[in-house]
Amino acid sequence: MKNTFTGICMGSLLVMSTSHADVGREEELDEAVRQFAAKVEAVWQECLRRPDVHGTNGSEMCLFAMKRSADEQVELKYQEKLAHAQQMTEHPDRYSTYEEVPVLLKASQSHWKEYVKSDCEGIYQQSVSGTARGTFALMCKYKHALQRLRALDEWY
Repeated sequence: MKNTFTGICMGSLLVMSTSHADVGREEELDEAVRQFAAKVEAVWQECLRRPDVHGTNGSEMCLFAMKRSADEQVELKYQEKLAHAQQMTEHPDRYSTYEEVPVLLKASQSHWKEYVKSDCEGIYQQSVSGTARGTFALMCKYKHALQRLRALDEWY
């Protein structure tokens, strides 16, 4: 009876510590994206305060720079993950089930780009009028880029 109880306690401890490790990793990944966003958004705010930035065109120029930084970070992270996936396929003795990962990762990236385009351009072309349309679409794309960064971070 004592051995059974000890076994249950040890198993529970193992499950709890593994679960806690996953939560810790999730929090680390979230924090990394938050820090990146804070840095990029600080540059955006600084751009908006420049004396030569006026009206919608000026603010969109600043927002576009922020979105471009996020897109560049997504592309960099994607290329890192793709390189890692391709390295895994070169070692079939260690990673026998990973041969399709590079193909799936490429498809995922392509689908994500299509989704962002339809979500951010399609919706705002129909629902927002005037000069705000471009601003809303850029902000939408920026937010999707942050979500994609987080999603790419989850994959080893």
